[in-house]
Amino acid sequence: MKKTYQLKDFSLIVFDIDGTLVGDSHQFHPFTRDTLLKLHDFGIPFTLATGKILPATKAQADELRVSLPLILANGSILQRRSGEILYHVYLPEKVTRKVVDICEQRKENLIIYSDDKIFIKAMNEDIYPIYSMVESGLYQIGEWENLPVGFERATKCLVVNQHDAQSLYQLGEKLEGVLNSQADVVHTSTKLVEVVPKGINKASAVSRLAEELGISMHQVMAFGDYDNDAEMLSAAGLGVAVGNASDSAKAAADIVIGACEENAVADFLRKLMSEIE
Repeated sequence: MKKTYQLKDFSLIVFDIDGTLVGDSHQFHPFTRDTLLKLHDFGIPFTLATGKILPATKAQADELRVSLPLILANGSILQRRSGEILYHVYLPEKVTRKVVDICEQRKENLIIYSDDKIFIKAMNEDIYPIYSMVESGLYQIGEWENLPVGFERATKCLVVNQHDAQSLYQLGEKLEGVLNSQADVVHTSTKLVEVVPKGINKASAVSRLAEELGISMHQVMAFGDYDNDAEMLSAAGLGVAVGNASDSAKAAADIVIGACEENAVADFLRKLMSEIE
């Protein structure tokens, strides 16, 4: 490292989950789990920042005994494990309707998030790998006209394509053109593209949380791996990208460590812990 970092310099640590803390298994390696739990012993608050919503995140947050609000839906929601929502912003209704129209024309695998619910038309082989571990809150509605919550209460829209990354990239470009800055279009992996409220991202949510805690962004350490983590990594006092991170995430980070599958986040934290034990 070109600079020496110490745990005592930070009052909040924020972790992306998929690709950062967990790999394809979506399960914490014991070393990673035990290391994060050890942060409680050092009195260092931490939370999780993810594109997912509470039903798909609660089990992991419970496992780590996260006491702070979780940053969900890529920053659109701040919510406690108990279910209490502290902050929530929705997409404009006209944006959601435009996304539905485009996805219907292109026969895309669209998923609409609303509060703690996830809606799909029907489960298929593209959608299943992403949502197979969601134990509650996932609803198959057949047609979008049957959306029970109304288009005005969409937290975000997500499209999954497991087989054609180029087609997904082209969809992202089309959405950006049609939505004309009414919302942000974000590629959150090579298989996912999301439409989220304008100006809302993990960084904006971390900033809101930091303000609630009475600390500055300089006192925040953040870990991430993909494009939707870039703003957060750039805004944090210390932004750490894992070795398997996207180019955008690495460029935004202050340092790059080993890969997720190597438990690099836990290894990095253990070294910092060893300096004050």
